[in-house]
Amino acid sequence: MKKSHSPRPMLQSILLSQLVWLASAVILLCLFCALSLTLRDPDSIIMPLSLCALYLSAVAGGAAAVRFSGDGILSGTLSGLITAFLVFVISSLPLPGSSFSMPMSILFTALIVPASAVGSVLGHRRSKNPAKRKNLRRLP
Repeated sequence: MKKSHSPRPMLQSILLSQLVWLASAVILLCLFCALSLTLRDPDSIIMPLSLCALYLSAVAGGAAAVRFSGDGILSGTLSGLITAFLVFVISSLPLPGSSFSMPMSILFTALIVPASAVGSVLGHRRSKNPAKRKNLRRLP
């Protein structure tokens, strides 16, 4: 017997996707940290790897939002907006030893939303029946 999946409310699914985003970001950052420590000059690759971890975790968060809610791209995009807001607020905190440049931070933060939208497209459930997929393509 197949269990039916009941979709959660959008706000609940977005909040759960934030947990997925945070968990995947921590895991990716730990992996990329271990990778960069094997190099001779880890300082040269820290920024690209941290941005890669940020965007890959945003993709995972967008896919999780769609999976949890059963909705389309909207829940993944809203999850990306919340993620971008959280990252911007955290990055603008005056922490000791941090170098904060506003234009680049805004650019890097703004790219979280499209990454999350891509994740929501990738995470959207599709019909397994080829005939149903063909009929869906014909709809106007």
